[in-house]
Amino acid sequence: MKGKDTIYFTIISLIVLTLIPISFGFQMGDINGDGKVDIADVMYLFKHRNEPLGVGDLNCDDTINIADVVYLFKNYERFRSPVVFATKFTLEPNWDNGYCYLEDSKKNKFLLVINGSTAPDIPGATKITVPVHRVVTIFYSPVISTADILGKYHDTIKGAPKYAILDSPKLTELYKEGKVLDIGSANSMNYEVVLNVSPDIAFLGGWTSHDEMETKLRKLGIPVARCFAYEEPTYLGRIEWIKFVAAFWGKDAYKKADEYFQKAWYERNNLLRTVAKSDTYPTVVNFWKWSDTSTPSVPEAQNFYARLIDLFHGRYVFSDIPGTGSTKIDTETFLERAENADVVILRTTKNITSKEDLLKAYPNSGFENFKAFKDGRFYVSKPDYYVWETKDPIGYMRDYAKMIHPELFPDGDNNLKYYVKIK
Repeated sequence: MKGKDTIYFTIISLIVLTLIPISFGFQMGDINGDGKVDIADVMYLFKHRNEPLGVGDLNCDDTINIADVVYLFKNYERFRSPVVFATKFTLEPNWDNGYCYLEDSKKNKFLLVINGSTAPDIPGATKITVPVHRVVTIFYSPVISTADILGKYHDTIKGAPKYAILDSPKLTELYKEGKVLDIGSANSMNYEVVLNVSPDIAFLGGWTSHDEMETKLRKLGIPVARCFAYEEPTYLGRIEWIKFVAAFWGKDAYKKADEYFQKAWYERNNLLRTVAKSDTYPTVVNFWKWSDTSTPSVPEAQNFYARLIDLFHGRYVFSDIPGTGSTKIDTETFLERAENADVVILRTTKNITSKEDLLKAYPNSGFENFKAFKDGRFYVSKPDYYVWETKDPIGYMRDYAKMIHPELFPDGDNNLKYYVKIK
């Protein structure tokens, strides 16, 4: 009987490992599967350390032991929070009571009320009936990217800059049908078009020009939500903005967004277990360079790119530059520090697929002298990488793990989705 029980448990474990977190209702840290994360999960993990790795290995060291119990004890409050990694918005879902409370990146308050429900009065909060039917956005991310991820709600997006519209195949269709309008650029909005759209909400970013847009839109009586997703210091924090946007489309959209976020978190942890098998920490350079003569721009130490490199067991070369944004450094200093890096990742919108293409596009940048160039560890983004970092964050993270530690993956650093290994 004992042998049969063992076989049965093994089969069940494999089934669970296959389904999580794609199955509805999965939540990281919900070890006992009761639909919530609390101290009971800590006790359950203490007594049951034979769970699948994806469920019980919370510190991602590729084993389940007492360290995971301690980790969950210290973090279960955070795990059960509606917002786990993002730092630029607040969200308190009360969907069972008919509403959801939000604060955007500038602490603007919103009370999203399900159509037909009542909600408490919260001083200073703008009440909006959800699901919304008419929105405009100044960027592709996080609004259009959320619709693309969920595969729905494009028909509610009535206005966006043309460049952002064209980044979404579905929205492009609607644009050609005249169902979504070009509202200008990320720097300059066509207020007449926006006013004719009469949106339930307008989503803006964190640029100075967006402060002016917010003032103007409010004078026109249009509610504004500010989304500083690009300022999130962690990649999972950026991904988590899918919850913020989805809440405006109501309870069902929010649930699906949370499930996607849990899946991304789960898959990130799988990648962390993979890189944990390596004892090496290659030096990594990540940078943006518009043209051969332009000044290189590198992520600052607390930028999500820098932290993604650290997360996947790389040593970021410019980790001594503080901040969450990017900074330009003079070419001479850049070359001195980047030439001997083990891994170099260039982000560009140019179409580069070979060493010849790279040197033709950047003939005087000295890339041919880089150690990574000679060793075959020089990578260049595909032109639309910036779309996919928000549209397919799981695939994007996998690319980074493979570029930093190709030796840990069956196909190495081949078959990258959004970057090209320069040969």
